[in-house]
Amino acid sequence: MLEAERLVSCARLALLAVALAAVPAGAAPFMAGADISSLLVHEDNGAVYRDNGQIGDAIDILSDHGTNYFRLRQFVNPQFENNYNGGFDAFVAQDVAYNIELANRVKLAGGKILLDFHYSDTWADPGHQWKPEAWESLSASQLEQQVYDYTKQTIESFKAAGVLPDMVQIGNEIASGLLWDEGRLWRADLPEAQEFDNLAGLLSAGIQGARDGAGPGDEPLVMIHHDQGSKWNTTSYYFDRLLPRLVANGTDPDVLGYSYYPIYHTGGIAGVQQNLTNSANTYGKPVVIAEAGFPSRNPTSSEQNLGFPVTEAGQQAYLQALVDALENVPNGLGMGVFWWYAEARPTTGLNVWQNGRYSLFDQNGNLNDAATVFEEFLPAPGDFNADGLVDASDYTVWRDGFGTLYDEADYADWKANFGAGGGGSAGASPSHLAVPEPAWAALLLVGVALCAGCPRAFR
Repeated sequence: MLEAERLVSCARLALLAVALAAVPAGAAPFMAGADISSLLVHEDNGAVYRDNGQIGDAIDILSDHGTNYFRLRQFVNPQFENNYNGGFDAFVAQDVAYNIELANRVKLAGGKILLDFHYSDTWADPGHQWKPEAWESLSASQLEQQVYDYTKQTIESFKAAGVLPDMVQIGNEIASGLLWDEGRLWRADLPEAQEFDNLAGLLSAGIQGARDGAGPGDEPLVMIHHDQGSKWNTTSYYFDRLLPRLVANGTDPDVLGYSYYPIYHTGGIAGVQQNLTNSANTYGKPVVIAEAGFPSRNPTSSEQNLGFPVTEAGQQAYLQALVDALENVPNGLGMGVFWWYAEARPTTGLNVWQNGRYSLFDQNGNLNDAATVFEEFLPAPGDFNADGLVDASDYTVWRDGFGTLYDEADYADWKANFGAGGGGSAGASPSHLAVPEPAWAALLLVGVALCAGCPRAFR
């Protein structure tokens, strides 16, 4: 090539790099989520999972149909004891080591992780928020320090293992507080203001511990999880009192989460839509349904008026209605839905809740049609960060995963689809939830590589 032609060619490449620098990063992907906390327990007892009759890994099967976020519950010292009846419960098994093993599989499948801190040795929910046995004798101030230390050390362990969570829940369904009695709400012996002060202190300790454990620039999103996904009057009363205290403590959370099960929560999808919309408008934060569930078979007498039939088609319609509700939240603040106990199925030797009726798999381990609702969030070829846009930030993901997750064929997909949009977003996201690496940085890396043989003036 003549020197003049080389100059022109390299100049064009340099200009291309600069021009592409103006391409904005895509919005954060919709969180198409599934709680798979009990997967290892099922697998250890011989459970298998199938997609169209073919046996496969449950995580891969769900991922292939659009699930991109996986929720893992975290107990302090799980003792295989159910807090409802005190009996043996094989599903109370999720400690740090258990979850790191499962998180490694999630990351290898390209998924993101929501770590759900229960701050208990067993199930925590609105009616059960018992302190871990090892923490029972701690004073209020010692308990706050313990929450901070435990949360920080847990996140540090995940980070050291290369599976840093993308989001954390500081407590599970904490409408009545957590770590009873110090963090309990609706007590008779304390004024309401003191109760919320106590709760905020404990939550702030956990939030700060999660952020400090991850380190600057790696902090996970932080969710506060209330259970009443269809009751605006209840949740507004709660967050109107809690959020200002967290803000004053310098620990403002990023996301508000809710549960919605038609069997337990009244108001229907219309109530969910009102609650999510009002939450987004009032607090200006992304909202998610952190727990969703609906049975697919064998209806009981109490399940005749749930808004959807107890069939596989009814389960699918329920999840589609929830996704639609999130996508209709103003300003793109409806960020996701997480299906609870997605991996449940009848398994020999296990007492499976509801015999697995609420699972995304049937009694034989075959994937239910409801899981296909998330297929609209499957990324376009080359959209490696699933943000809905094939752009330079995907090149960075490909580069970092080359040789393990990706190969030359994946690069060809990225190159062929550069600039294309995919189904990865429910709308514009807040700036702090956008793709963290600026598009121009990755694009300049591309431009520099392309110009490696250019004269010095263009390097």
